[in-house]
Formats: sequence, C-alpha cells, structure tokens
Amino acid sequence: MDRIPALHRHIKRLARTDRETGTIVSFTVIRHPPAGFGTEPYTVALIKLPSGTMICAQLTQGAMKPEIGAMVEPRMRRMSTMSNGLFVNDFKYEVVAPKKVQIAIQHYILALTGPSGVGKTTLTHSLLRLFRVRCEQVPIYTTRRVKHQSEGEPYRYVSAATFNAMIKRGEIVAHTTILSSLPRALYGYRREDIDRMWSQGTLPMVVANVDLLTGLCQAFGRRTILSCGILPPGTSRRSMLSALLHRLRRRGRESDEEIQTLLESAKSDLSAFETSPHLFDHLFVNDTLELCVENIRSVVK
Repeated sequence: MDRIPALHRHIKRLARTDRETGTIVSFTVIRHPPAGFGTEPYTVALIKLPSGTMICAQLTQGAMKPEIGAMVEPRMRRMSTMSNGLFVNDFKYEVVAPKKVQIAIQHYILALTGPSGVGKTTLTHSLLRLFRVRCEQVPIYTTRRVKHQSEGEPYRYVSAATFNAMIKRGEIVAHTTILSSLPRALYGYRREDIDRMWSQGTLPMVVANVDLLTGLCQAFGRRTILSCGILPPGTSRRSMLSALLHRLRRRGRESDEEIQTLLESAKSDLSAFETSPHLFDHLFVNDTLELCVENIRSVVK
C-alpha cells in the first residue's frame, strides 16, 4: 500500500510533463516480446519532446506507420498484464502526423543593369505597376545631394559619415562610388530591406551598376540574382552611345558636362556586358518599352 501514493505521484507527473507531442528520433520493432507483454510484435521509439527531453516509449498500432521525424502524441493504453491478472496501464505514443517536409522557398532579387539613359527608371516603374504588390523596389542609400525628390522615389539621403558607419556595422551589403555624380557620391543597399521583402513574400528589385551587382552577388550568392542587362538600341557601340546621348539630352536633367561624364561611364557599362558575361542572365534591348517590359516579365518566376 505504501507504493500507491508514489504511483499516484508518478501518474500526475506523467500528466504534467509527458503529455506532450513529440518527434520520433529512432525506433525499433520488438518481434519477440518478453513475458507479460503479449505475443504480438510492438514498436518502441526514442522520442524527443518540445522541452528537449528524450524518452523511450512504446508506440500504438495506429493507422499511420512510424518514421523518423514523425509527430506523436501520448495515449493511455494497457502496457502489460501481471501474473495476478492485474493490468498495467501507462502512456503509449501514437503517430499523428508524418515527417515534416522542409520546403525550400527560393528567394531571389531582380536586378536591372545598364548605362544612364537606357531607361532603367521607366522600366522599373512599368514593372512595379505590372507586378503590383508582388514586387517592390529596394531603397538605395546615397550621399548625393537631393536633386528633385518625388514621392515613391527609391533614394534615402544620408551623410557620408552615416553611410560609412552603416558599412562598418555590416548594414550595407553592396555599395559603390558613382564618379558621374558631382561631387562623387556613395550608393548602397541594406540587407535589412531585402530580408524584409523576402519575409513578406515580395520580389526585391534593384537598379544596379556593375559594382553594386557584384556586391549583391557576393553577399547573397550569384544564383540569388536574376540579372537583366539593359542595352540601348543600335548595331554598334557608336550607335548605342548616340542613342544614349539623344535620350539624355531629351530628358533634360543633366548639364552638358554631366552628360559627357555619363557617356564616359556608359562606355564602361557597355564593356561590362562583354567582359563580365557571368554577371548577367539575360540581355534585353530597350528599343520599345512595352516589348522590353514583356521580355523581362517572361523571365520572372
């Protein structure tokens, strides 16, 4: 009789701690049960509880077969029969859910790269309207002076000291110096902004030169970047530069000196398509806006 209170305490402890779902770590089938455990084979499993505790318990013969990683829940069942005919009851575990399959959701970044005047901004706005809530432009931090700030623009203006501090803290994952900016300005993307978009299920889109594109590839991996190079119309480099010159003059935002600086940078940008083909998944000519948008849309998953 002295053992009865101890047995009650054991049952209460089981009710408090062991009535938890668990995960099968390992299991085996006892094909020749010992005396008192019947004659039918049964399964014993090593189970990990949410608290981290590991227990060894018998499994019920449910509809679902045991497997490593399967979820189990406790059930009060008969364990054995004593020589005097009394039944010994305790918790067995029943398989209630199969092994969880980890589905890897591939995150990637849509990157548009091309020389100034090729139409990257117009393409970006068109793609954002096309994809709507499924796509978002990643804000770009810069130390350049504010030119013509408008609602929805991607620039976040900070001081050079703030920008450099963000680099030291590891917040900026890709940055570059744009020589065409007068004075020279720093540009960069934050990891936090890209991670936030991924967590919300949206596609981050960036407008990047070769340096920014390279930095993003190094930070997230080349396969994470869906890189689209945008070229101006033309059958030669000279005709392409001529088309860029015409577009830069038509938009009227830069002085003649700035246009010449942009054209010099454009030569380097066009060369990158030949010298660094590994950075680009697709090359599109932006001759007709609607056609170029459709071409990019066709490669976005």
